[in-house]
Amino acid sequence: MAYRSASRNLEGRLSIQKELAQTTYKDRCRDEENRLDDALLFQAQTLARLVQFHVDWGKLRYLDLHTLGLLTSPANSSAYVQVPVWALQGTRGFAVDLFRRATPAIRFDPAELLTRLDGQVAEFFQIDTAWNASYKSNSLEAMSMAINLATFAPDEVLHWEYEDMQLSESLKVRRVVLKASRFLLGPTLPAPPRNLGQNRGAGPPLPPRNNNVADASFRPAIFIQCAYDLAKRDALFTSFAQQRDEDILNFAIEHKKDLEEFRGMLAAINLLTFLAGGGICFWLVRLGLAPLNLLTVAVSRINEKDFNLDITDKQLPEELKPIAIRLGMTLDQLKKAFAREKQATADISHELRTPLSAMLATLDLALRKTRSVEEYRVMLEDCRESCTNMHKDVERLLTLARLDAGADPFRPELFDLSHLASDCVKMLSPLAQSKGIELQFEGEPNLDIQSDPGKLKEILVNLLHNAVQYNKPAGSVFLRLNSRPGSIIIEVEDNGIGIEASKKNMIFERFYRVDASRSHGDSTNCGLGLAIVKGYAELLGAGLEITSELGHGSTFKIVLPAPLIKEAFAATGV
Repeated sequence: MAYRSASRNLEGRLSIQKELAQTTYKDRCRDEENRLDDALLFQAQTLARLVQFHVDWGKLRYLDLHTLGLLTSPANSSAYVQVPVWALQGTRGFAVDLFRRATPAIRFDPAELLTRLDGQVAEFFQIDTAWNASYKSNSLEAMSMAINLATFAPDEVLHWEYEDMQLSESLKVRRVVLKASRFLLGPTLPAPPRNLGQNRGAGPPLPPRNNNVADASFRPAIFIQCAYDLAKRDALFTSFAQQRDEDILNFAIEHKKDLEEFRGMLAAINLLTFLAGGGICFWLVRLGLAPLNLLTVAVSRINEKDFNLDITDKQLPEELKPIAIRLGMTLDQLKKAFAREKQATADISHELRTPLSAMLATLDLALRKTRSVEEYRVMLEDCRESCTNMHKDVERLLTLARLDAGADPFRPELFDLSHLASDCVKMLSPLAQSKGIELQFEGEPNLDIQSDPGKLKEILVNLLHNAVQYNKPAGSVFLRLNSRPGSIIIEVEDNGIGIEASKKNMIFERFYRVDASRSHGDSTNCGLGLAIVKGYAELLGAGLEITSELGHGSTFKIVLPAPLIKEAFAATGV
C-alpha cells in the first residue's frame, strides 16, 4: 500500500513536472518571439532615424526655361499647346508638386549604417515612401517585400505591425512594417545648392528657397520593413523543445530512480521489520511459554508417590491459573483413585483371603483324620460356599472391567418390569426375613418396557441388598414403580442408618464402603455393588438420584426412559 501510494504521488509529481516543462517551453518560445519582434522594431526605428532624403535639384533647372519657352512657342506650329504649358510652369508651386515625386532619393551614410546595424537581428530591410521612393538592403537582391499602403490610416503618426510572410519559395521570414510620419523624422532635407546650374554647366542659378517651405514639402511619411529568416527562430524553438524533452526525460529517470530507491527502502524496512518482529515474537513466545515450562517441570516431578503440583499461583499468569487449578484437581482425583485402588487391592486381597483361609482350614481339618461321609459332605459344602462367594466377587470385578472396556453391550427386549421387580423382591426376601426387615413392593402390574432385563435385575438386586444390609433391626424396605409420560421411576427406600452428606458422592466409587466395620466379616460385600449400579444405569440411559438423611434412611431413584404402559395401580406386600 505504501509503495502504491508513493508511486501515485511520484506519478502526480512527474505529471506536474511535465506540465511545468511544457509551460516553460511555451514561455521561452513566447519570450524569444517577443525579443525578436522588439529587436525588429528597434532596428526599424534605428533605420527611421538614419534615413536621409536627397533631392536632385538639377532636374528642376528646366523650370527656369519657362520664359524662353513662352517667348519662342508662338513661332511654333503647335503654339496653342506649348504656350499654356510654359505659362503653367511659371507657377512654382505646381512645378514643385509635379517634379518632387521623381526627384527625392533615399540615402544612408554607409559608415553610420554599418556601425548602427552591426549585430542587429534583421537580415533584410526595405524602406518605401509615399513619393514612390524605395531602398532595399543588398541581402534582398532581386526579392522585394510588398506592402499595402491602404492598410495604414493616413492620419496615423506612428504605427507598426508584425507578420510572417513567404519571401520566396524556400524562404519564410518574420517582418515588422513601421510607418513613421514625416514629422517624426530626423533633420530637414538639405536645401538645394545655389550654384546648381554652374555645376551642371547649364542654366541660370535657382533663386533662394525658404527653409520652412522645404521642411514642409520634403518630409514625407516612410514605411520601413525589417525581416529575419524564420529558420533561426525555428532552430531556437527546436533547441527549446530538445531542452524540454531532455528535462522531461530527466524527470522520468529521476522518478524511476526515486521509485527504485523507495522500493529498496521498503524492502529493507520490511526485512528489518520481519527480523525484528521475528525476534520480538520469539522473545514473546519464550516469555509466554516460560510459565508453561514451569508447569511442565512441575508436572514432570509428579510420580505415583507424590501427586503434588509443585508450583504457586504467583508463578503463573491469569490465563494458566485455571489450567493449574484443574490440573491440581485432576491430580487430587488421581491421588484418591490411586488410594482407592490400593485400598481396593487390600480389600480384594482380604475378601479373597477370608474365604480362601476358611476353605483351606476346612480342608486341613478334613485331611487330619478319616471322617465319615456326612462330615466330609458338611466340609465340602462349606468349601463350596466360600468358592461361591469368591466367584461372585470375581464376577463383579469382571462386570466392572467389561463396563470400562465397553465390552458389555446393551441388549434391549420387551418385558414386564413389574414381574421382574417382584422376582427381585422374592429373591431377597429370605435375607430380609433373617434380619427381621420387612420388604415390600408397590407397583403397577403389566408394566411393559423395552430395555435390558439382565442389567435392570442386577441394579435392583444390588439396591435391595444394600437397603437390607445397611438397615436397622426391624426396619423396612420399599420397592416402588411409578410410570410417567415417557419415563418409569423406580424407587428403593429404606429407613436404615442413612448416609452422611459428605459421603453421598463417594458411595458409587469402587471398593468404597460407608461403614467398613459393620461389613467386616461379611463376605458378600466388597464395595462393588453401587459401582455396578451406576455403570449399568449410564448404559441404560437412566438417571440416578439419591436422597439420604443420617439416621433416617435413604432413597435411591432410577428414572428409565420408556413409553407409558399403565393399566392399574396396586400395592402388594411380601
